[in-house]
Amino acid sequence: MRIGVVGCTHELGDGKGQPTEVLEILSTVDLILHCGDLETLGILDHLETIAPVKAVRGYGDPHETGDRLAEQTRVIKIDDIRIGMIHDINWPGPSVVFSDTLEFKNLTSIDSLLEQKFGETVDVICFSDTHEEYIGWYKGKLFVNPGSTAHPGIRHKKNDLGTLAILDIKNNVVSAEIVYLKYINQYKKV
Repeated sequence: MRIGVVGCTHELGDGKGQPTEVLEILSTVDLILHCGDLETLGILDHLETIAPVKAVRGYGDPHETGDRLAEQTRVIKIDDIRIGMIHDINWPGPSVVFSDTLEFKNLTSIDSLLEQKFGETVDVICFSDTHEEYIGWYKGKLFVNPGSTAHPGIRHKKNDLGTLAILDIKNNVVSAEIVYLKYINQYKKV
């Protein structure tokens, strides 16, 4: 299964303002995960025309009944792989320091931390909030921050475009990559 992971789209209006390259890349996936800061339900509606969408709320995001948008966390199961989704990796504590790497303060067990956050241990943790892309392994757990498709973080150069992530799951093995957007004239309503 191929999964697109996005976050911090900060989309307004009808949700159709994402760069066209994002839509092209996501057209190859079976599922889209949105890690919050969507700002409008229209972005989920628009992404859902490409593939099924599962999302978690970011700060100030709208509420929605049903299974598409979870309040704070959710766990998606693909084969034997459990993907935990959360907007802010620091919520609800203990703190995780995220810059170029992940650092855990006063961590006794990664499994107990993940059980605190998700109600169960997970294999992959997808988060956003920082607008900074990241892929890294910590004690057998894969942490993925897709960055932002349209608003790259402060570590980026002034004219850098956004990022997203792709997860591939095959035979219960997961791999991840960051996709750096490159189209210069990419904003167009579709």
